[in-house]
Amino acid sequence: MKKLFTFFLLLSITQVFAQNRPPLERIISIKISNERLDNALKSIANAGNFSFSYNPDEFSVEKRVSVSAQNQAVREILSDIFGNTATFKNRNNYIILKKASEEPQKDFFVMGYVSDGETGLKIEKASIYEPVTLASAISNQYGYYRLKIPKELNNVNLLVRKQNYQDERILIRSKQDKTLNIKLLAIPKLPKVDTIARLISFKIDSLPNKKLDSLPVIQPVITKIEPVEAKDSIIIEIPRIDYQEYWNTAKEQLQITQRRLTDWFITTKQNIHLDNVRDTLYRPAQISFLPFIGTNHYLSGNVINNVSINIIGGYSLGVRSLEIGGLFNVVRGKVYGIQASGFANLVGQDVKGVQMAGFGSVNGRNFYGVQASGFGNLNGGSTGGIQMAGFGNASLKNFSGIQAAGFGNFVLEDTHASIQAAGFGNTTIGNTNGLQVAGFGNFTGKNLKGIQIAGVANWVDGKMSGLQISLFNYAKKAQSGHQIGLFNFAKENENSVPIGLLSFAGKGGYRRLELGADEVNWFNMTFKTGVKRFYNILTAGYNFGLANKPDFSLGYGLGTSWKLNRTFWLNFDVVSSHIQQNGNYWNLRQHSKASLGLEIHATRHIALFVSPTINFLASKDEGIDLGKLNNWKISEKQGNYFGQKAMLTSWVGIQGGIRLF
Repeated sequence: MKKLFTFFLLLSITQVFAQNRPPLERIISIKISNERLDNALKSIANAGNFSFSYNPDEFSVEKRVSVSAQNQAVREILSDIFGNTATFKNRNNYIILKKASEEPQKDFFVMGYVSDGETGLKIEKASIYEPVTLASAISNQYGYYRLKIPKELNNVNLLVRKQNYQDERILIRSKQDKTLNIKLLAIPKLPKVDTIARLISFKIDSLPNKKLDSLPVIQPVITKIEPVEAKDSIIIEIPRIDYQEYWNTAKEQLQITQRRLTDWFITTKQNIHLDNVRDTLYRPAQISFLPFIGTNHYLSGNVINNVSINIIGGYSLGVRSLEIGGLFNVVRGKVYGIQASGFANLVGQDVKGVQMAGFGSVNGRNFYGVQASGFGNLNGGSTGGIQMAGFGNASLKNFSGIQAAGFGNFVLEDTHASIQAAGFGNTTIGNTNGLQVAGFGNFTGKNLKGIQIAGVANWVDGKMSGLQISLFNYAKKAQSGHQIGLFNFAKENENSVPIGLLSFAGKGGYRRLELGADEVNWFNMTFKTGVKRFYNILTAGYNFGLANKPDFSLGYGLGTSWKLNRTFWLNFDVVSSHIQQNGNYWNLRQHSKASLGLEIHATRHIALFVSPTINFLASKDEGIDLGKLNNWKISEKQGNYFGQKAMLTSWVGIQGGIRLF
């Protein structure tokens, strides 16, 4: 009972699956001997669990037929019975038979099944095409194909391609409808070889036999793991950002996005052909309406055209001279010449020539020439030439030439002899060799040899050899040249001179904290920062409320120094300070002095200094009391100074103190 139940269950499942297959593709086994045609069709219909629909007047139903089929598709059995005298079509659970037209046709059909030559299993998604007209077909899920070919061809060769199968070429001699079943042989798979095992085996076998016994025994290394004591304090070490690794990951994602975008433009049938067909086809010209509607048909992705005209959009393997697209152009391979589109160009490999787009262009590899887009340009490889975009340009390898963008430019690796100009900013992750100009800022991830000019900030994360001009300038190592801006910073300075309101350099820089006194203030604190050839001076003075002395002074200046030997240095400073006296409002009391002093190093971080000075004081109030140094005055005279009527007093003075560095 149990076996009987299992039999009926399997029979039911088989019938369900049979119903899911179109009647023409149902597999049956049948044997008919010398039966009338109408009776034979009834037997076939019963075996396949479907019905026939046909006009008996179109066929000789009294005709005797014999059929012997074992596990064959209904379509194959009908082809053996009718040959080319009838056509078959599925409709629901019916097969519609019609008599084939006897009128001369411009085209003929080749049809049949593609199967594995060893197993006999049907092969789906195989490509069958004619290389002259590019007529093509793909075998369906049951292995069936139907290919339409013009009769005007002199020689008809069919090429059959399928992944993991050997290529097949078939010559068609008669230009009539033909049933052609194709068998493909699988490509033999190479056996997997354990490379490491082979390598070890080779090394051992190649040693002299007498030395094998003398090889030292490899002892395992045992590492003792000591427990780590918990500490009260936790030190958090912030890792350095690896720009190259970050952008390499971003580049991979961009390339994946590009491939997905390419696939979005083409049909499933074209994708199947791309997987199967490895041949490169050439055409002098193509015209297409859409990527799958044109003179190259569904094989457009395998064709290199000299000229390509696309009404809305086109798809091809390559372009050698000219491509124009009303909306877009998509090319799997390379483009040489001119490519222009109303919206976008998408190229998988290199471009050499001129590329123009209303919105943007994306190229998978290198670009050499002129690239212009309304929004942006993106090249996955190196770029050489001119890039212009309304928003931005990006090159994911090296760049040489000119980049101009309304917003920004980006280069993942290095720029060589280049100019980058952007309304907002320029970024080069590698080295910059050339000019960067931006409304906001410029960034170089490694070394700069050239010029950076920005409205707000310049940044070099490596060596700077050249010129930085901005409000804020930074270089990890200022090797040579100048930094010109309000604020200049360098982690290390070798031979560069920063010029600005405030400059700071780490290693190789000049820094002094000075505590001293002069004839104006009993106590002065001064900080000098920059490099020894040019540094900034910030100073403040105080007199602790002493009579006939200013309350305080604030000043700024510039200076330079010379190292005479290990002990003695010379300094020349120019400082201008405002002097506040007797709690008065900020009236004009401007004190300017120049000094040439001697610095004597007492220890590694302490020095003494003494400097004669020449001083000028423009004061709207009374003059200054120099005490015992009143006799050192040079002159006092009234005049207009700093736009006001004031007294100008000049004298010779002296200052001294201690310096810490």
